[in-house]
Amino acid sequence: MFERDKEIIIIGAGLSGLTAARVLKSAGRKVKIIEASDGIGGRVRTDEIDGYLLDRGFQVLLTAYPEAKRFLDYKSLNLRSFLPGAMILNEKGCSEIGDPLRNPSLLFKTITSPAGTFADKMRMMSLKLKLSATSIDKIFNKSETTTIAYLHHLGFSQKIIDQFFKPFMSGIFLENQLHTSSRMFEYVFKLFSEDDTAVPARGMGMIPKQLAQVLEDDEIILNEKVVHIDGTNVITNSGRAYEADQVLIATEATHMPMPFHRPAAPKNSVTNIYFTADKAPFTKPFIALNAIPNQLVNNVAVMNQISPYYAPEDKALISVSIIRDVNGLRSAELISKVMAELQQWFPDCISWKHLKTYYIPYALPKDEHVENDIAAAALKLRDNVFICGDHLLNGSINAAMRSGRLAAEAILSL
Repeated sequence: MFERDKEIIIIGAGLSGLTAARVLKSAGRKVKIIEASDGIGGRVRTDEIDGYLLDRGFQVLLTAYPEAKRFLDYKSLNLRSFLPGAMILNEKGCSEIGDPLRNPSLLFKTITSPAGTFADKMRMMSLKLKLSATSIDKIFNKSETTTIAYLHHLGFSQKIIDQFFKPFMSGIFLENQLHTSSRMFEYVFKLFSEDDTAVPARGMGMIPKQLAQVLEDDEIILNEKVVHIDGTNVITNSGRAYEADQVLIATEATHMPMPFHRPAAPKNSVTNIYFTADKAPFTKPFIALNAIPNQLVNNVAVMNQISPYYAPEDKALISVSIIRDVNGLRSAELISKVMAELQQWFPDCISWKHLKTYYIPYALPKDEHVENDIAAAALKLRDNVFICGDHLLNGSINAAMRSGRLAAEAILSL
């Protein structure tokens, strides 16, 4: 027996689905979201363990994202920002590099940083200025190559590619060969340069919570997985069935219900390990990048140095991201290898305590070809069944929210 009390069923309570729900509700439409997991947010969630806030995978919000500015109240999120730069970790120790136009205090350290030549830094500044004058639409209308080919074409030395671009962009793209589209590189480099890189003071999970504020309790069903769509009838794994005027699939590309399931959708994975310590390994609100090739650790961030709410008072919360395949390693072996690498720069890490490890098989779609727009017809799978998600555009918070908005607008246009 079908339950029919809502006009639109949204499958998935990630950022795409929540944004779509927000747009639809603002237009006076009735919605019901059915979510397979025990909470909202999809890949953007925050757990609280022993007073620590653990984002499920190291994530940041680029405050220049157009859709984020459109839908989010930054003041209520109480955003806390990273410094516009990075700490470079290599065989010689630690150095800093940054954007002196946004933070003049980084000028001397950037110029003297061994991460690249003076010419590299001038090219980087030139690229920043060029992209600031280039619209997002123009970036996504350019021809594509790989990011690594693009950097070589611009004349950057192998040194700065290895010491900065590879570790920095690998942590964003979640692949270490820089095969990601040059469009995606220009897009994120532009946004990193124009505004803050931040996290909500109480974790990235505050973003979906804010989006969901427009929803009533009975408009979200948790722990119920949609397994099949028959026309506009939606059937879940518990045997419950719902009927609606329209259905919007807002799941990951690999979790779409039948008959639309695509288990082989290309994706990038990540492993995120959290440690606690009595003392922070570094105190500046930087992301630390491991520039030594063929190591496990990609980046390190001390989250309570970004926002003190991430850890109890007088404690440190250290996030370590790994983008290499570590599925074959036992937990103790993985922790041991990570510690051995980190001891090069942080000898006190032997006293850190392992808190939790997240392995995220689908962290991002592969972005070898990316878009920033999609025709309404491409959002329609069949009569009254629609789709949204960052996999349709590019792997980003902005694309997730944008696709949700565009799908909602396509439904409203019927």
